[in-house]
Amino acid sequence: MVMILSKIGILPIRQACLIAYSTGILWLQRNPISLVFTAISPFSLLFVLFVVSNGQYTHYAVAGSLVMALVGYGLALGQDISFYKTEYKIQDIFVASPISPLTYMMGLALSELLFGLPALTVLAALVIYFGAPLTAIPLLVATILLLWGSMSAMGFFLSSHMLHMRNATQVISFVNVVLGVLPPIFYPVTNLPDVLRYIAYLVPTTHASMTLQYIMGLPTPAEWSVGLGYAVQVVYLVGFVVLAKTKALWRET
Repeated sequence: MVMILSKIGILPIRQACLIAYSTGILWLQRNPISLVFTAISPFSLLFVLFVVSNGQYTHYAVAGSLVMALVGYGLALGQDISFYKTEYKIQDIFVASPISPLTYMMGLALSELLFGLPALTVLAALVIYFGAPLTAIPLLVATILLLWGSMSAMGFFLSSHMLHMRNATQVISFVNVVLGVLPPIFYPVTNLPDVLRYIAYLVPTTHASMTLQYIMGLPTPAEWSVGLGYAVQVVYLVGFVVLAKTKALWRET
């Protein structure tokens, strides 16, 4: 019985790893330059903010760039799934197989993580370099995993309702701006008026960036805490995983 249960638990993990290998590692072996292209956006904005502020807002720029990268890599899952579904029809193969939607989602999410791993590693190292103590590494890793997981689930859920690749690209780009640019991830949340500040607290990327700012030693509002930040991120992660499992259109009717 123990062996059967272990196989049941391990099989989805192996399936997800195989999907990640076929869509991520094999692609990178043929196109290693893709790693450069996927890192351009967060590092380019980090460079611009560093130059414009004369280094004054470097800490905020590093935190915002890491959050922006995680949002981009997570939501990019939606564009890939839409492409595989509408153009290559690869998803039909997985639908006909014993693979579950969540396993398929996790495999492609791991694939996106492989593309972004070098950039994420450098940005995480910059968080440590600009003031985060080594004891804060678990908080840093937890923030990265929570935001990556929730954005991946969101991308999967949204893409499952897109009937055309163009629609998926437009929707994902819009959500990317809403979550990765508009919230106070590159600047202090205290710069916002009170009304907008409390609206910003409803967005998970705000809390992810504030957590990074906190571990780098930057001041945070009195009404905010790390516990609140993680609570909001966990709610988003659980909520979108549940939506991806129950409301995503996996099989075409």
